[in-house]
Amino acid sequence: MLDQNGLWIHNGASTMETIDLISYDDFDLDALGRDGALRDGASLEKLKNGNSGVLAASDATSPWKIGDEVEINGRKLTIVGLLKYDPFSADGLTHGKLTLIAQNATFTALTGIRDYSMVLLQTDSHLSEQSLAQIEQLVPEGCTFTDQRDRKTSGTYLAFVFCVYVFLGVILLVSALNIINCLSMSVSARIRQYGTMRAVGMDDNQLGRMVLAEAMTYAVLGCGAGCLLGIALNRLVFDMLIASRTRNGAFRFSQSVL
Repeated sequence: MLDQNGLWIHNGASTMETIDLISYDDFDLDALGRDGALRDGASLEKLKNGNSGVLAASDATSPWKIGDEVEINGRKLTIVGLLKYDPFSADGLTHGKLTLIAQNATFTALTGIRDYSMVLLQTDSHLSEQSLAQIEQLVPEGCTFTDQRDRKTSGTYLAFVFCVYVFLGVILLVSALNIINCLSMSVSARIRQYGTMRAVGMDDNQLGRMVLAEAMTYAVLGCGAGCLLGIALNRLVFDMLIASRTRNGAFRFSQSVL
């Protein structure tokens, strides 16, 4: 990350004296797209294929939009995409600060800096504070050391997922019992009709296939209606509980779930 003196051009008006410029390689840029962190209309291809495109972190109060221009050191850049949140702040909000993400080549062309890198260290849960202090002492001057162990939420996430799937399992069991009960009542109510069919020559296999066809009809119609209603309710609940509160949630629909 590098603070650059720059001019923010928005409708030919407001300016900013400093802009945070951050370098991403192609893998990191693709990860933004896979994680659903980009707003609609963002173009990673324009960012990768040219030297004048950048991404901008944003939130609900950000005035900048896709197509706006930024001038840094006399060079104009175009915002080709917006992030749904600011990944470099603790709460996901920009707080009025403009943060730009550029490809490596664009970053080097603007700053002239080439010898930079990011080193990620993954430790076990028993890392002592003394060991952490020794690691920090190895970091040379001019580099930034950040401890993000407190951001680990995998335990809470796994507990939540376990509770959700247990709840879904109970719902599935109740649904299966309800379907069996409905089919049983349907067959019992039409015993006389089945007897008439047997009297005119229908055998047991034909009766079984007829009942199976009825059950499959219920299953197909129920699954279709349940998927459509479930996706709509999922998006509604997500927007109410996550997107409206954190402003950094990204709703993703995966066909593999179906």
